[in-house]
Amino acid sequence: MTVQDVKFALHTILDKLVGNHLEPFSTEEIEILIFAFESNILFDNVAHKFLPSLKGLPEIYEAASSGVESEDEAGDKEQSYHENLITERSDMVKTVLLTVLKENIFHEMKIRFGA
Repeated sequence: MTVQDVKFALHTILDKLVGNHLEPFSTEEIEILIFAFESNILFDNVAHKFLPSLKGLPEIYEAASSGVESEDEAGDKEQSYHENLITERSDMVKTVLLTVLKENIFHEMKIRFGA
């Protein structure tokens, strides 16, 4: 992963954070955030505190449906459960990002205006 990957993904990540894109965060986007936090590319003053939260998110297989519709109820329940896990993980990413933004703002205010 490179700084360029972060640069290209950042627009989409921020759009998802503010609700301009309704799709959940992908595993690749989460990996890019982890890389950006570990490499001090984003929020270098506070990001290290939140790495465990990002790294602790559940890995979810995100394969698109195979096009074969499942007619049994168990398959529908499993698909629904899988979609709920993806949505929940995405919500966790949003929570971490918002908390990082808040902490970064507070950190900058301390530097500029004192404790």
